[in-house]
Amino acid sequence: MRDLSKHSLANLLEKVYKIRVLILLFLFVLAMKENSLHPFPLWSEAIRILEGRNYVITEGVRHLVLLFPIGIYAGSLAMRLSASVTLGSKTVWSSAPQGNRLVREGLFSCVRHPLYTGSAGMILSLSLMSSPEGAAILAGGGIPFLVFLARHEEGLFLDRIPEYAEYKKSVPPFIPSIGSGCHFLAALMGPLRSGSARGLRSEAFNVALLGGFLSFWATPNLPLFWVAFALFLGLALSAPFWIPERGKEPS
Repeated sequence: MRDLSKHSLANLLEKVYKIRVLILLFLFVLAMKENSLHPFPLWSEAIRILEGRNYVITEGVRHLVLLFPIGIYAGSLAMRLSASVTLGSKTVWSSAPQGNRLVREGLFSCVRHPLYTGSAGMILSLSLMSSPEGAAILAGGGIPFLVFLARHEEGLFLDRIPEYAEYKKSVPPFIPSIGSGCHFLAALMGPLRSGSARGLRSEAFNVALLGGFLSFWATPNLPLFWVAFALFLGLALSAPFWIPERGKEPS
């Protein structure tokens, strides 16, 4: 009976993992719906609390404050781009955890889950630009879900890859340890130099969101947001045609 329960739980976790992108997309859509009902974003609410409800947020203040979450988003996207190049898009977007060998190249030499670290940073950025209600959905639902995905993958890797246990002891899960010998910038930029086109194509949707946010930073116009989104999406998907390829995609 206990074995049957474990088997049923394993099947359930496998099914949840397969639809992980849909679950995260559902949280995003739900948060955007809340944002449409509550127009004041979290960052503006924080300023109003600190400065008083009568404080007027000018365009200059808006431009200055929004640089922070957009910067977080861009840095987090760079992590996902780099890790996507290292693993290959087929592995990143596979319906089940892939690989029977230990990957320690690129950012995987610094953290065990650079993809999920990047995703968490993007969720944090989106939360800051969302309403308090939308932020609660994104951060409260998205970040714990990413932790679940990371633990699910690790359980499988521990069974498949004998040396993963030692790797788990020596490399932190999400944030590089100070003094660990990790050269983070080199680990980040190395894969991007060799395969930026593949990374852009793999992360096309996230790249498109960055384009939309940059447009929204310039002027809070929703139609322009979607125009920029479509433009960046097209550029990302077509990147292999206009960026020289320097390395092969991992199999």
